[in-house]
Amino acid sequence: MTSSINRLLSATLFGLSASSSTASARDADPFESVVGNVEAVADHVSIATGYNQSIQTAPAVTTVVTAQQIRDTGARDLIDVLTFVPGFFVGRSAYSVEPVIAVRGFTSAFNQTVLILLDGIPQTEYVFGDRLALLGIVPLDVIDRVEIMRSPSSALYGADAYSAVVNIVTHRTPPEKTQVAVGSGSQRTRDARLFGGGRAGNFDVVGALEYRETDGDKTFIAADLQTNLDTLFGTHASWAPGKANTHQGWFGAHLNVTGEDTALTLRTALGRDIGMNVGLAGALDPFGHVDTTTIEGLLERTIRGPNWTAKGSMDGTFMRYALHDAHYFPSGAFGLFPEGVTADMQLEEYRVRLQGRLNYAGWARHRLALGTGVESGEVHLESEHRNYSIVNGMIVPIDPVQDTDDALGLGASSFSRDLLFVYGQDEWDFYPDWTLTWGIRYDRYSDFGNILSPRLALVWITSTYLTTKLLYGRGFRGPSLLDTDARHIPAVAGNSDLKPEKLDSLELAFDYRPSEQLTTRWSVFYQRTEDQIRLQNDGGLTFRPENVGRQKGHGLELEAWWNIDRDTRLYGAYAYQDNTDETTGADAGYTPHHQVLARFLRRSRPWLFSIQARYVGYRDRVAEDTRSTADTYTLVDALVRREIMPGLEAGLEIRNLFDADAEEAGVGTAFPSDLPLSGRTFYFDLTARF
Repeated sequence: MTSSINRLLSATLFGLSASSSTASARDADPFESVVGNVEAVADHVSIATGYNQSIQTAPAVTTVVTAQQIRDTGARDLIDVLTFVPGFFVGRSAYSVEPVIAVRGFTSAFNQTVLILLDGIPQTEYVFGDRLALLGIVPLDVIDRVEIMRSPSSALYGADAYSAVVNIVTHRTPPEKTQVAVGSGSQRTRDARLFGGGRAGNFDVVGALEYRETDGDKTFIAADLQTNLDTLFGTHASWAPGKANTHQGWFGAHLNVTGEDTALTLRTALGRDIGMNVGLAGALDPFGHVDTTTIEGLLERTIRGPNWTAKGSMDGTFMRYALHDAHYFPSGAFGLFPEGVTADMQLEEYRVRLQGRLNYAGWARHRLALGTGVESGEVHLESEHRNYSIVNGMIVPIDPVQDTDDALGLGASSFSRDLLFVYGQDEWDFYPDWTLTWGIRYDRYSDFGNILSPRLALVWITSTYLTTKLLYGRGFRGPSLLDTDARHIPAVAGNSDLKPEKLDSLELAFDYRPSEQLTTRWSVFYQRTEDQIRLQNDGGLTFRPENVGRQKGHGLELEAWWNIDRDTRLYGAYAYQDNTDETTGADAGYTPHHQVLARFLRRSRPWLFSIQARYVGYRDRVAEDTRSTADTYTLVDALVRREIMPGLEAGLEIRNLFDADAEEAGVGTAFPSDLPLSGRTFYFDLTARF
């Protein structure tokens, strides 16, 4: 069995994925050890080039959040981690409980501008281009670190590495003790986790489970889209004022089996009774909900030589998405739908990918990487039922709810997408203290064609304390099936002629460390897009995606860590962005021009205290939105933990400590108001290790 696996994976070895066998002095980590009781600043990253290296000299602007930092800040999932990364803005949409992740001024309904990886596996599903539905839940305790690279990175990662890449890296080494955690809090939030592992023969085994359920904040909605339509049609159908459906139920299981040269990952994520928030069309929907099932596997094989390493991998993904009893519009809508405009849908997605990477460090002053791979995926629309059709852009009743296989909302019952890619990268130490990294990637997609993505990075070790970086990169994202093939989905008509969006970015970055107690990083950037996909109104009720968007912008980001003493740390960050929609000449809208992040942590055993604050500055609207700028707000969270006895720890977290009255700006113009954010909430947990 083992020899068969070895032969299978060796056949996919197209390239290499490791750094030089000897580390240079400049890669030494000035924060390598923990300073007293405060964890050292994470200072190594693999996301920038594909292998582990110092953040200080990596040819990218990166952030690493470790498992201990996740725990010390009270983060419960990936979204909590990203909220405190400069350049990122985590907002809300009326159309889903899923948050909106905006980076450096780029926003999309399904987070298509951010590539999310789990141990290097892309978490992008084909139909919506969604980043979070496929990912689902990753058991919190199995996360070893989260690596974030801001700016376009398609030269390494291909499609969707548009404005940022986020890689969730899971534990491969078993913990010393098994860990059990239970928690409960406001909004009927419940959570239970199990994390453990051990040694099985020549393999390390790590496993984790997590169950999580919450009612969410059940946002009060004073008026929705149907409120506006009632005024237009003289009806009284809207369920507003009312509360949004923000319930979520999740179960996740993750298993890593790791040997000297072979690694296996298996995981599943189940989402059940996921509410629609306000509703898919911006009209209150207390009935609709989504169930998702993700099953994923990864098998890797590594071969090492004297100055090279080759890695081959095979991964596969299955996802089932089921939309139940969705009410695009409520009972009585348009005076034509006594039961509302309703739909059910179930689809399944399959994907298999083979890839390899070869890294060679035997050529003087060069580190070369070559990689290639293939991917094949299919989507099958298993069933679809609804009580309406779209005729000349108008919603027409076809009561009762019925099978619509003859006029499917996505245009066909099955789709396929094939991908072939190849890339190369060279890091050239062409002069003492100077490194030039350049690379290019070619992607060929069966549905939207070919694209080249270059990158160029110049890193100068200016002094013992200062590193300077000049960075250029290109990113792209391809259209989703919803963009290209939507046929009978209210208000959206697909466009099969869409091209990929492209973004070019130029950045100047500095890493300055005047002492072992102080680390600072700052960067300035300029970026410009072409062929952005925007929904364009055809003069009726239908919107059609078109490659008409152009956006340019600039900004800066600054972050600093200060170890005040062995037990105390202060972190601060500031981010500014200004982006213009060149199509309209107005601000690109939605994302804040200014954000300020701050965190204070004090560890004095058996206690840990952490308090953090986030200021969100003013946000312009898009040109079509005549409302005034969205209000600013500041949210403060606090966390206290105490070791009750050896092996038993309790924690209490309070979010929105001062119960600030805050609202999130609505995305787009279809929903008539902003979304209230949660007031003060509490969460208590117990963790046992044995």
